[in-house]
Amino acid sequence: MTGRGDVGSAPGIVDALLFDLDGTLVDTRAANYEAYRAAFAESGHELTSEQFAGTWGRDSRDFIPDLLPGLDRPGVDAIRAAKSRRYADLLDRTRANDALVGFLRLVAPTHRTALVSTAKSLNGRQILETHGLTPLFDVVVWGDDVARSKPDPEGYLRALGALGADPARSLAFEDSETGRQAAIAAGIPVLEVPHF
Repeated sequence: MTGRGDVGSAPGIVDALLFDLDGTLVDTRAANYEAYRAAFAESGHELTSEQFAGTWGRDSRDFIPDLLPGLDRPGVDAIRAAKSRRYADLLDRTRANDALVGFLRLVAPTHRTALVSTAKSLNGRQILETHGLTPLFDVVVWGDDVARSKPDPEGYLRALGALGADPARSLAFEDSETGRQAAIAAGIPVLEVPHF
């Protein structure tokens, strides 16, 4: 978990804004699919686009064993590591959600902001840097910062705690059902972001 410092109490009814990354602020589907497809192939397995579509919003610690039953933990970890290695070369295939990023740039100076993502910190930081989003967040909670990933609310609860924010006076931006479930379980109202 990382942050940019204390910004104090924000004005208005909503004082904390929490954002998902993949599919919400940045369209990373193509880059993620290509990196996972190559990582699966490297370990002798196939990953179709249909299979990958069913994993969206889920942590790879959860979906790889579901797609490859019987694969042991070292095998899962090998696929995850191979994906991370390949991902950096595919960042040019990611695309920012210009409308939502523009909104974030407007509100970041006056509201507490957090990023709550299932992305691993290495890959997530690369996306933030590529799109100039790093300085816009007071708190960042990555998938490797939590024991239980979305739809579990742990990431959102950690972000709320670090922000000192009341969930009822916060708003989450999510594109996936698992992310929506996590925010709701943390008591945060959700604005669903359609695929852009």
